[in-house]
Amino acid sequence: MSVGARLRLVPVLVIAALVVGCATGGYRTVTKNGHEKVYKVDEAGEKNLVYEVSPDGELTVHDEADPRAQQALEGQRKLEQAQAAEVERLERIASAPKRADDDPIRVLIHEIELSEDLRQAQHTEGAVQEQLRKEFEGDAVIAVVDPAASQGRELTQAFRILAGQAPSQAPPSDVEVVTRAYVQEKVGINKSTKKVGSYAAVVFEATITSNYLPAEHVVTEEGSIFRNVEVTHKLAEKIKAVIKNEIGPTIPEDRNL
Repeated sequence: MSVGARLRLVPVLVIAALVVGCATGGYRTVTKNGHEKVYKVDEAGEKNLVYEVSPDGELTVHDEADPRAQQALEGQRKLEQAQAAEVERLERIASAPKRADDDPIRVLIHEIELSEDLRQAQHTEGAVQEQLRKEFEGDAVIAVVDPAASQGRELTQAFRILAGQAPSQAPPSDVEVVTRAYVQEKVGINKSTKKVGSYAAVVFEATITSNYLPAEHVVTEEGSIFRNVEVTHKLAEKIKAVIKNEIGPTIPEDRNL
């Protein structure tokens, strides 16, 4: 399952957790190494294990009559429905007609995760982000979407699933790009002196994912921090190549699948 697919299911987990957390009364939750146990505490202080959730999300109920356990089971049922719906969706997309070669590909470029030293090295706040976005302007196929367009969609979809409604809805973007950037000390040969020396390099790592079929690609680019414009350009070219050549041919003609 792609990152995009996982992102669509994460809110279901959050909502399920909120539903479970609505129960009031003498309950105590103990979490250790990612393993969660929920106890009901009586007036004498005695604890009775109601249910537990393993680090991989497996739910084990010990008291099915308990209201909080029932809520946990209902949350699990809704999550399983969402997962089954996603599997069916992927099957439909795999066999569906695909977009035409000249059909725009909507790309969401998330805010770059900058290391603190690189953040401080920017001549203005947001300069690196803007520099990357400009590389996509005027592209004949790639259309960069407004990040605000995706806000709230995942939460809305989670509520639709919990209400037993079909979650199908065209995502606000076809492809998402998440980028990390940091400064790293590198060793190389000085072209002038021909001697070994060190220099500060800016390193970019971009993860490109499809919001349709499972596809995740990682591209990297690095170079002198004083040539970050050139490095950003090379990174953008790699990102574009993945989007157009690898992910583009798998995007369905009907985005509502």
